[in-house]
Amino acid sequence: MIPGSSWRLGVAVAVALGVLCAGAVWAETGAIGPDDWQYRELDALAQAGLLSGHPEGPLSIWTDRLGRYEAACLTMRAVEGLGKAYEQQGQALRRIAQVEAPEQPMLRAVTPEDIARVEKLIEEFRAELVTMGARVDDLETALAEVGKRLAKVEKEQKKHRLDGYVQFRYEDDDAPSGKEQFLARRARVNLRGPVSDRMSYRVEFQLDAKESGKGRGSKVQLRTAYADYDLNNGRLRVGQAKIPWGYELLESVPELWAAERAFFMDRLFPNQRDIGVQANFQRSPGAPQLDVGVFNGTGVNADDNNSRKNIMARADFPLPNGSFALSGYIGEDGEGAAATDQDRCGASARFKWPRGAEFMGEFVTGKDRDHDVRGWYAQLGHSVSKSRPDMLFVKYDQYDENTDVSDDLFKRWSVGYWWEPEPPTRIGVVYEMRDPEPGFSELGEWDDNRGWVQLQVKF
Repeated sequence: MIPGSSWRLGVAVAVALGVLCAGAVWAETGAIGPDDWQYRELDALAQAGLLSGHPEGPLSIWTDRLGRYEAACLTMRAVEGLGKAYEQQGQALRRIAQVEAPEQPMLRAVTPEDIARVEKLIEEFRAELVTMGARVDDLETALAEVGKRLAKVEKEQKKHRLDGYVQFRYEDDDAPSGKEQFLARRARVNLRGPVSDRMSYRVEFQLDAKESGKGRGSKVQLRTAYADYDLNNGRLRVGQAKIPWGYELLESVPELWAAERAFFMDRLFPNQRDIGVQANFQRSPGAPQLDVGVFNGTGVNADDNNSRKNIMARADFPLPNGSFALSGYIGEDGEGAAATDQDRCGASARFKWPRGAEFMGEFVTGKDRDHDVRGWYAQLGHSVSKSRPDMLFVKYDQYDENTDVSDDLFKRWSVGYWWEPEPPTRIGVVYEMRDPEPGFSELGEWDDNRGWVQLQVKF
């Protein structure tokens, strides 16, 4: 929630007047059309989804002419919409200097330009708003307060900053090679910041408490190292970075409900990252996004092992309450007789409903290790607490590592619950019911159930 009685009062006034507007018929006193700046400003807010009570999209879907009182009503809807959007993103904004931001945020962020638009419209329709009974001074004070907070956030974004997270876990794994143990599962440290108005960078290191099969010891690995260049309607990224595929691959580890990706994600994209060049394009907020990239195809910190580059593309389409994405990847690993295809395509969908339910699922089919493969997962969750972030969830994932043979499926149900007793801290409890078939290649590692309790702290 946004502190300050002035903002709450402003939103309350907006809601009340929205009801009055819906029930009143106003006389036309100078129609406003697409050639007028007032219409264009309201249209920009409409396309950003910031007119409360109206669907996201061009204003022309509803009307191509507005009376001044109708425009004043929409201005009030914009005040209410800004309040709701800011409340949704407010927690992330307040913590932006401390918390790793998601690669693909679902929420449309409130910008200073949005606030400026509404301020300008309030001034234009001041007489109509006063006639309608609006306390215009309260609305202006509320918008000014949000503007100051956004300016502070922008200042934080321009700083070089260090952030990351650590994860501590107790787990009991009943697989033949599993253990009952306490472990410091992972620590990651990010250094990021601006180089100029258009250029920025990020460097990420991962520290593991143990190397698999080597007993005590530690491992430091460079996970991410890239530079970004702002293209106004997109971004050019050069270096070692996540491959923009679907949704789960792009999720930051601290945001994964089950703290683990689906098996096929780890098998087909074992490091989630590669070295290359990628570009992101989006015409306007709320419009479809397009990602394209060219990579070595050999993962992190590795030289290319052949003369062929791997190419990928991803298109993400917004939908009511969610989005839908299509991804494709064409590549090769190894050279000569040892070369294997890495071709695959997939579809992804996610939805978030107002009452706390969320869904995400993905399907992939293609080639890996010279075999035809297929995998999918679906997860459904619902918040329980009204006072703090949490999620009760269930997830199913499946992977067929060779569709031409039988008895090689990996199947897993994951059920769990996570909650955040305070913003930087997440506690999770997860139980996995794993059922790999006898022909699965990694049977000893996965053939039985596993449960764990995990503490995660961001800094």
